[in-house]
Amino acid sequence: MSRKKAKVDAVDGDAAAADDRLSALPDELLHKVMSFLRAWEVARTCVLSCRWRSLWASAPCIDLRVCCKARHRPLPMQLARFANHFLLLREVSAPLDTLRLLSSPTRNETLYYPYTSSPEYDDDGEDYCSTDVEMWIRAAINRGARFIQLSQHPRDEAFSDLRRVPIISCHLKHLHLSGTMLYDKTLRQLSSQCPSLEVLELKECFLDGPQISSASLISLTMVECRIMADLSVAAPNLISLHCVSPYHRAPSFENMASLATGTIMLNDSFLHDKFEYKYKDLNPDVFECDSDDGSNSNDDNYDSDADSDLSTCEGFYGANVLGGQNVICSLSNGTSLELIADAGEVILNRELEKCPIFSNLKALSLGEWCMAADLHPLVLFLQHAPNLERLFLKLKMDHEEIEENINPEGSSFACKNLATVKIKCHEEDERVHALAQFFVANGISMEKISVDRRPTRVTRQTCQSLALRR
Repeated sequence: MSRKKAKVDAVDGDAAAADDRLSALPDELLHKVMSFLRAWEVARTCVLSCRWRSLWASAPCIDLRVCCKARHRPLPMQLARFANHFLLLREVSAPLDTLRLLSSPTRNETLYYPYTSSPEYDDDGEDYCSTDVEMWIRAAINRGARFIQLSQHPRDEAFSDLRRVPIISCHLKHLHLSGTMLYDKTLRQLSSQCPSLEVLELKECFLDGPQISSASLISLTMVECRIMADLSVAAPNLISLHCVSPYHRAPSFENMASLATGTIMLNDSFLHDKFEYKYKDLNPDVFECDSDDGSNSNDDNYDSDADSDLSTCEGFYGANVLGGQNVICSLSNGTSLELIADAGEVILNRELEKCPIFSNLKALSLGEWCMAADLHPLVLFLQHAPNLERLFLKLKMDHEEIEENINPEGSSFACKNLATVKIKCHEEDERVHALAQFFVANGISMEKISVDRRPTRVTRQTCQSLALRR
């Protein structure tokens, strides 16, 4: 190499070093940057400079979620082999804080297809199976992971089975599962052998066990879970509860004295033994693994809520509706509650007969089920919530007018702190006038009442059709 060329290379190297400000950051910040990358992207940082050569081996977050979008492509040539080596070659002393992964993309395995001798993988480079997933979860638990997220792959039409994975950890704090089977053994492990577990999120899971009982649990989310046996939830330190559209049975609740916020969304047509669950069609082209798996309810979700319109407490399935014992009494210490269901909903109306005093309740959201002819559910809640400050009524957008008019005469309540009443309904819902008169008659001025009128689904479709014709 000539002296002139060596000098030029030295100058270029100095310039590159001067521009590399990222490498000067402490390991903690660089690991934070790595937490936004997939594991194979983290591994590729080893070629950036000497500073990065072994930094990947101590990264506290391992994200193995494969996405159908191109954002985190290309995948390693052999994803399963890469993941195994990535976990194996980590620094032994480096703590593993977080593991995120998807279930296996296909179910062509011996467990499901006994006539095949070995798993068959897809053509998208996602060459891993449920056995790999189980091994990675076990490795994370053995490394003391505090956060584990197992999401359902968009092409996986079966439930992940964790029976062969012992979920026993004194470090695990957050567990997020979707599309997973949880039998009694696993539920007992979560209840008694995960003493640090604080957040449990279950989305579209299969639950077959009698109880979830945890003294450490602070937040519990259950969204569209299939509950196959009578399930009781006992969590004395639970602060936040979200139970949205359970299938077959609604869970019952006990010993929830610390609860502050609760969301309960029920649909009677799902709550019986003969209900047949059907998977929703998922479009893998729009699937995004980075989306939040949390299950906080969205106010707009009720616009297209359940199709059943139950007119009485003995409605569509009547006494066959299963579960939900103590669902209202368990919320008695809450400060913010949301109870959404259709008209004539069985469980909430049944449990409302044992309505407790909600001394701490400040914000209350109720759905169509509170709109009986005499407003009995609404009145009963208002009579038992003396310190209520904000009331939200979310009425169905496809409500059909009936001949029977609302007549709450003789019903009164006293909520001296009630400062806001917001009613969300479709633009032609005439019940708003009766509601306004009811509140005014009980000392709530019109200035405190607001109405959010929205076009119905039919109106929106008509407007869209007219716009297309133009």
